[in-house]
Amino acid sequence: MAALEILAALDALPRLGWVDAPTPVTPLPELAESLGLRWLGAKRDDSLPLLGGTKVRKLDRLLATAPFAGAPAWASAGAIGSGHLVALTAAARRLDRRVDAVLFWEPPSEGVLENLAYTASGPTEIAFVGTRAGLALRHPRVLLGPTLRGIPVVAPGASVPAAVVGIARAAVELVAQVEAGEVPPFDRIVVPLGSGGTAAGLALGLGLAGHPASVHAVAVVERWLAGPRRLAALAEATRRLLVQGGIAAATAATPAPIRIDRGWLGPGYGVPTAASRGACSRLGELGLALEPVYSGKAMAALLAARGAGDRVVFWVTPRRGETPPADPDWRERLPRALQRRLAPGAPGPSRRRLLVAGAAGAACVGLRVTGYPPLPAFRGQVLAAWEAHVVRAAAEALLPPAPGPYGDVAARVDRYLAALPPRLRRDVHALLATVEHATLLGGEVRRLTRLAPAEGEAWLRALDAYGGLARQAYRGIRDLCMLGHYQDPATWPDLGYGGPRVPPGRRPSSYDALAAPAGAIPPGWEAAP
Repeated sequence: MAALEILAALDALPRLGWVDAPTPVTPLPELAESLGLRWLGAKRDDSLPLLGGTKVRKLDRLLATAPFAGAPAWASAGAIGSGHLVALTAAARRLDRRVDAVLFWEPPSEGVLENLAYTASGPTEIAFVGTRAGLALRHPRVLLGPTLRGIPVVAPGASVPAAVVGIARAAVELVAQVEAGEVPPFDRIVVPLGSGGTAAGLALGLGLAGHPASVHAVAVVERWLAGPRRLAALAEATRRLLVQGGIAAATAATPAPIRIDRGWLGPGYGVPTAASRGACSRLGELGLALEPVYSGKAMAALLAARGAGDRVVFWVTPRRGETPPADPDWRERLPRALQRRLAPGAPGPSRRRLLVAGAAGAACVGLRVTGYPPLPAFRGQVLAAWEAHVVRAAAEALLPPAPGPYGDVAARVDRYLAALPPRLRRDVHALLATVEHATLLGGEVRRLTRLAPAEGEAWLRALDAYGGLARQAYRGIRDLCMLGHYQDPATWPDLGYGGPRVPPGRRPSSYDALAAPAGAIPPGWEAAP
């Protein structure tokens, strides 16, 4: 079936009509030559209406379906400079609706503040939770839906099948441009990978149109937020939705391959890198306005892949130009906590504030400490039984095989904690609560102790990849587990360590007075089973 026929069938499905004419493809011959590519073009979604940007394609479809079409308001979440919330706010302005937006922090920049100003100036009610962990713990419904206080939830990034239909249509649109001779056949599409809807939709659209190309998805979020299984599941759910809608090409469509490139994230989501800023600057010289958090990182990956010799389409996803002027008092419409964070010289959150906030947020949604199997052999002085389960799960995920039960690691950690000051113990309690329950941050309903060891390892290492305070949380639980594991002399041969040694004939020193007498038991060890 020709791409134009598939486009006609897709356009018969519910839509608002914001996306009609195809966006142009701008050839970039000089850049292609410098990169060793046969051809390079930019698909200009920045020319779309409603401030432009690929997100308009999603909202054009999603907001035309129930329950969004008839709702007076929508709820959604994003970073303080979220382009998704900008597009949703613009849609609310046009359709005379309201947006309940839940925001989390990202490093402010000129572009971030411009987006925030537009969102705050619109028909919006804004809540601020500080961190993504806080968002998951305090407002899980805005991530998991379907409603928040009776208002239908638009998933972050609008990456749900009804919206991804619009992205699949975009890929078919591009193939139609190839069939019309406007664009040469291409080998791959380069696109940023955030919530996953764009990459999954483009892969499905290429499969619908039967074009032999792949999707090069450059991750701008952490591993646990956009893995291959999620992309495959999203593409398949969208394909099934199209089959239900009578799209014949969807019946046997196989999505194009998606290659996830995780080398360009940098310190974490929302944080520009030197490479992404350099990519924005270079493309700006060619008349393309990118931003350093999403499209800049995708372009940085493309600029580094020299000599491939293939034909590439770079998908320009951000909105175009500047947003309309913001209300002069837009900052006054922000929650007080966010106003304070944006104030000049405002300090960032400390490690203790992250952990305490995680524990407090968990308490706000009724943190569950039930449903854990009994541990008859565990006699904790500091750790509760459920906390021992958390330590054991983390140890199984991160450590080499233990010579004994992993529960012994929890017992040794408990004995170590018994000698710490109360303030540090409180930090550890908050750390364990955060590591156990903040899996909601990645859309995973199961807590850490319900995950298989490989899944638990992926979650914990994702914390490390995120950087900043999340990395400190990962390192805290890792170090506690290693401390408990390597207290066992049976683990020492794996390290090539033969145990404490004192050379024969060593002269006595002042340090000898610090040595414990033979048979002495450290404090807290009396309770060991």
